[in-house]
Amino acid sequence: MRAVKFECAVPRMGTTIDRSRRASINYGQMTNLRIGPINAATPTPLNTCGRLDYDSARRLAARWLNVELDGVLLLGNMGEGSLIASEDRRAFLELALAEVGDRLTIFACAADTSRERMREQALLYASMGAHCVVLAIPRGVSSNRGIADVKSVAESCPVPCGYYEVPAATGVALNVQEISCLLSHENIVALKDSSNNPLLSQALTSEQYRVHGVTILDGVEYRTAYSRAIGYDGVIHGGGALTGRRIRAIWEMGSNGHFADAMQLDQENSLFLGTVYNRFSHPLQNTIGQKYALKLLGVLESETVLLDQSLDESSKTRISAAVEQSREWL
Repeated sequence: MRAVKFECAVPRMGTTIDRSRRASINYGQMTNLRIGPINAATPTPLNTCGRLDYDSARRLAARWLNVELDGVLLLGNMGEGSLIASEDRRAFLELALAEVGDRLTIFACAADTSRERMREQALLYASMGAHCVVLAIPRGVSSNRGIADVKSVAESCPVPCGYYEVPAATGVALNVQEISCLLSHENIVALKDSSNNPLLSQALTSEQYRVHGVTILDGVEYRTAYSRAIGYDGVIHGGGALTGRRIRAIWEMGSNGHFADAMQLDQENSLFLGTVYNRFSHPLQNTIGQKYALKLLGVLESETVLLDQSLDESSKTRISAAVEQSREWL
């Protein structure tokens, strides 16, 4: 293993980090953070002016419960968090907490362009009552600087924090030693692994590198059966608001040892999401595609996005056909 320059107790092969101090941290009202296995990174409902659509947001919140999610991540990449107006970010979190905050774990993504901005967001979301504030390395910084930034914000945050490993968005891919270092911070209690790195998956779920006391959640929506089999504690990914029932069924099949059935259903679910997201062609339409599917289901009023994504009539026809074919599940 290579030496690291930042200060951190990196676990050696065959050892684990003592997480006993986590249980003694006083989080005020959130003394018992519950993180279940089936979580979604949810889209943000917008009206045609690009502002929060309150009525659609309430219907979406009801859907989170109807599709049997354990928790939702607001304002992440699927939620266009960095592009949403500050007042709409606050309003969406406030609405989610009011509508379902006593029945779901509400994760609020505070990732931003600098340590200072991330800290400001984290403290705001914590003060509003978010159950877990999710942090990520600011884009464009080195791994050492990014780790220091995340740990500094976690240190100052009065509620439990999660770490979001998403190299495609941050431009920084941490190795297992560096992630173990980050997770060693006593106020970081969860990891969303969107690295799509199979070796990292093997390491993070192994006895050699697993940081006990940290919930490890897979952020890749195309391998739920694998996530269960390899030893992730759960999932938290962008398809959940749409296909939560399928994800739970896949997870439970795997938990009961029915891996062949779980793999088959996972394949069906992945192909459905790939069709909605236009993953088999170009351009990528993941956020707008999911919003349009939710519109067809009567949840959202508009498929408006702030991203550079659009749908032509052939794209709408493709998504409509996929939704109709899976409507019973959806």
